Amino acid sequence: LKDEAEPPNLSNLYSGEYAETTNLIQSLSVKLAVSGKTVYVGKRDGHLFQSFDEGDTWNDLTLKLPFASVDFNAIVFAGSTVYVATNRGVAYSEDGTTWQAATDDDGGQLVMNRLIVEGATVYGIAGQHVYRLKENSDTWEQVTPEIPDIAFSLAIDANTLYVGTAGRGVLRFALDE
Repeated sequence: LKDEAEPPNLSNLYSGEYAETTNLIQSLSVKLAVSGKTVYVGKRDGHLFQSFDEGDTWNDLTLKLPFASVDFNAIVFAGSTVYVATNRGVAYSEDGTTWQAATDDDGGQLVMNRLIVEGATVYGIAGQHVYRLKENSDTWEQVTPEIPDIAFSLAIDANTLYVGTAGRGVLRFALDE
């Protein structure tokens, strides 16, 4: 599977704001997720591919997503369900064929910059908040107050969520179950 997208322009890599630099760096690579023999690849040209045979053959799933996307931010598995975070929202599928959008309480799509998985629960960073998507749910639940800076990384241990920020260090949040 070749990446045939135009190479990114790196001339202004360090001249912009944190968010601009992060978005540029984020867009430089393809996104991947692997579970057993199943592989998902989000290419820089906006196409999502799937393979059930470790990459010997590929299916283009781009038109099956519930919304058109341009950039892929993350792809993760939670059990047998795959979650694909794009610049238009998060889509998920249990079989790789039928796709649905995960939404907020108002039915809007949240753009997640990062996704992590704890058991069957998916966590994501959107803007200055962290959200949770529990198993058998398609609605994001906000689990942190507003984070006072850009969040770059996310980790979880038991009921404690850790958020790495651009200028405020690491923040810790106790999660209610």
